[in-house]
Amino acid sequence: MKKYLLHILLFFAIVAAVDVSVGAFGRYLQGHANGGSTRQFDDLVMKDRHDVLILGSSRAHHHYDTPFLSDTLGLDVYNAGFDGNGVVLADGVLEMVLNRYKPRLVLFDIEPAFDVNVYDKDNHHTRYIKNLKPYYREEGVSEIIKNVSVEEWRKVQSGLIRYNTEILGMLVDNVIDRGVERSGFQPLKGEMEKEPEPKAPKDVVRDSFKLAYIEKLIRLCQENDVPLILVGSPKYGQKNSEALQLVKEIAKKYDVRFLDYYAEPSFMAHKEWFKEPMHLNSEGARVFSKMIAQEISELL
Repeated sequence: MKKYLLHILLFFAIVAAVDVSVGAFGRYLQGHANGGSTRQFDDLVMKDRHDVLILGSSRAHHHYDTPFLSDTLGLDVYNAGFDGNGVVLADGVLEMVLNRYKPRLVLFDIEPAFDVNVYDKDNHHTRYIKNLKPYYREEGVSEIIKNVSVEEWRKVQSGLIRYNTEILGMLVDNVIDRGVERSGFQPLKGEMEKEPEPKAPKDVVRDSFKLAYIEKLIRLCQENDVPLILVGSPKYGQKNSEALQLVKEIAKKYDVRFLDYYAEPSFMAHKEWFKEPMHLNSEGARVFSKMIAQEISELL
């Protein structure tokens, strides 16, 4: 019986050692990547300092021409928009950034699916904490993960679970520079050639969790004396910006500037500025960025 118990203890000791080793290895790969998304994200939250930080979803990622904005404004502007994400990830990024420095300005691009409404691919919001899990020890990040899912928070304590799907990609990023754009901006090529088919309107349900995180993002900026601008960038075919009304009300509550280009007529008249209804192409992004540059220059 004693020998049996010793074998069990040995087994758990080996598992614990492997778990700790994988966690340490993952942290090393995180901080020493040569390129790819591993280096891009780690540099953003742990190393780099930028004058202007743009946060949001793929609409931020593809709509803000940061090389143009940097040249025009004479400032270091970085595009930290991430495809398929929104305010939950943005809040985590900003928490880590503010642990090190204060940007001169933060812009947050609002996308209703990721920031306002219940989205059928949310998976109880767990999709938004994927990039945050390796940084679970950073101030403010652990709270976000726990708020999204206590179960996920428990899981990230384990190195094996925390890095189980990421290790291969991180290894590649440590060996090869996969050419991620250093300014964060990813221009889209091609243009929408015909009008999109009209879709029947869907019933939407407001997501109180996401809206609470918009308020949290605003408070985080205000508590750190960092100016914040909320932006609704162009979305083709919109007749109004009713989808952003709740965010406008929140912005008014906190006296935060809101730039509404969501249904901007000049963009609705130029479908050639869009890759598809959701996203501007490179030409549209340049036109939009010129407008944003003028707005920013008035504040700085």
